[in-house]
Parts: sequence; C-alpha cells; structure tokens
Amino acid sequence: MTKLRLNILIGISILLFSLLFGYALSLIIGINYNSSFNIAFNIVLIDSSILGIANVASLFLARFLVSRTNKVILVLFPALGIILGGGIIAFLLVFILHPIALIYSENQTFSYLLINLLFSISYNIVICGFIIFQNKIFKQEKALNEEKYLKSQIELKMLASKVNPHFLFNSLNLMVSLLKTPQKAEEALINLSEILRHQLEYSEASNIELKLELAIVEKYLSLQKMRFGKKLNYQIENQYNIDIPPFIFQPLVENSIKHNIDHTGSLTIDISVAKKNNLYLIAIIDSYKKLTADMLNKGVGLSVTKKRVEGFGGVFSIKNGGIEISLTHDKINNC
Repeated sequence: MTKLRLNILIGISILLFSLLFGYALSLIIGINYNSSFNIAFNIVLIDSSILGIANVASLFLARFLVSRTNKVILVLFPALGIILGGGIIAFLLVFILHPIALIYSENQTFSYLLINLLFSISYNIVICGFIIFQNKIFKQEKALNEEKYLKSQIELKMLASKVNPHFLFNSLNLMVSLLKTPQKAEEALINLSEILRHQLEYSEASNIELKLELAIVEKYLSLQKMRFGKKLNYQIENQYNIDIPPFIFQPLVENSIKHNIDHTGSLTIDISVAKKNNLYLIAIIDSYKKLTADMLNKGVGLSVTKKRVEGFGGVFSIKNGGIEISLTHDKINNC
C-alpha cells in the first residue's frame, strides 16, 4: 500500500468514525431528554462531517509539525485550533440553516453540538499525543541506528588497519630473501610499491571492485612465486565485478603460504568467483586443504577478515579445507 493510499484510508476512517459517533450521540441525547423532539439527521451530518474533516486536517498538520519541531505546544495548539474552528463553523451553519432547532429543542441540539465538540477535542488530543510519542520513538531509534552505524564503521577501519602492519612485516621479510638476486628484487620492489600505493589509496574505502582487488592479490602472489619458485603456483578465475571489502584476500593468501608451504612439495592456491541464484561465492582454497573451523580465532588474518566480511553483510565460512565468502545480490555493483 502506497503512502498516499494509506493517508486516504486514514482520512476516510476518521470521517466515518466521526459520523457514526455523532449519530450515536444524537440518539443518546434524545433518550436522555425523554422528549419527542429528535435531533435532525442533517444537523448530525453537518456537525459530524465538519468535525471529521477538521480532525483529518488536524491529524496531518500534527504529523507535519512534529517532524519540524520538538516543542509539544507548537504541535498541539495549531491542531486544536483547527478543531475549535471546525466546531464554530458547524455551530454557525446549524444556526443559519436550522435556527428553530437551537431555540425550541430544550437545549438538546446545543448539548449535542457541545458534547460532540468536546469529544472531538479529546479525541484529537489523544491522536496528537500518539503522533508526538511515535515521532519521539522514531527519532530515538534513528539516533541509535546512526550511532551503531558509526561505531561499526570505526570498528571496521580499526580492523583494516591491523592488516597493514601484518602485511608489511611479511613483505619486508620477502625483500630480504630476494636481495641475492637484484633483478628479482627490483621487480619485487615495483610490485610491492604498487601494492602499498593501492593500500594507501583504499585505506579509507568501505568497498572496492573485486577485479581491482584481485589484480593486487595477483601481484602479491607473483612476489611469493619469485621467492618459492616451483613450490608455489596459483590460479585466479573471475568474470564478475562485484563490490567487496578491501584487503580481504591478502591476509588469507599470506596465511595459506605461511602455514602450508613447508608441509607440501608444491602448494597451489586457487581463487574463484561463482554466482548461485542471488549469491556471489568467493572461494580461496589451497591444495593442502588443512584449514578447519577451530582455526578462525587463531591469528590475525582469519579472525580480522571474518569480522570485516561480516561487517560488510557477507558470510565467512570454512568449507572443504578452504574459505568461502558469500555476498548477497544487494551488495554488488555489476559493471
């Protein structure tokens, strides 16, 4: 249901309620006075219709004002002013169209107009009070959500900052190991400078294109390939360009090489991206396949990356001895 249709439905409901209450009130007053003089239906129709329209106008005015001021009095006074104005207009119309009813009805018509007006005022105060209370709750929830969002962003940036010194420490060790081969060292330094420049450019970013991130990871893997030679191989398969948190691949690849390269004659790292329904599945797995769920809380790489993926709205899990990251369709930015 659209907002316009909902507002129309609310307005019609208030108007019908005013008409039904006015008619019921006229019957009660007639019975109470125990008189053969009954309040004319057209008087009930005029008074209740005007008060109903005034209540609808008062409701929407209160909703308009409450979003622009926190002062209750500035919301209630204009809203009640509309009801009082409607009551005066209704009384004048009844007096002009049915003067005899006001003079010769033993105060029945006058009592009806007064009670109906007082009820409309009371009803309006309750509705306005509910609107003010609802708006207060809404603002509190909005402020709380904004605070949670800012807190989560700060936490994600702090987690990302933990990856940088971890990566730099490993990279410096790699540079030391390549000093005996100047040509490889030069190539490695160029790749390393591009990786560091990438980290500087995207250190404050909340997301990055997958293709760009994988290009940097490939440079890192080429550095490691220089160091380990035939002992390390890698393969990257991707045909999508989705948004992901920056720097999530590097610590995972580092962990794979660091903990597994010495336990196998040849280590192959595979990175692949697949789409299943509305999910994008990113798999990082090595040929050793010894990763288990209990390793998630051990070391910086896995635990920090898991928190950052979850902060982005994704799911980080360990499957078949490797890592799978799933992101929903609303997190992507297809190019």
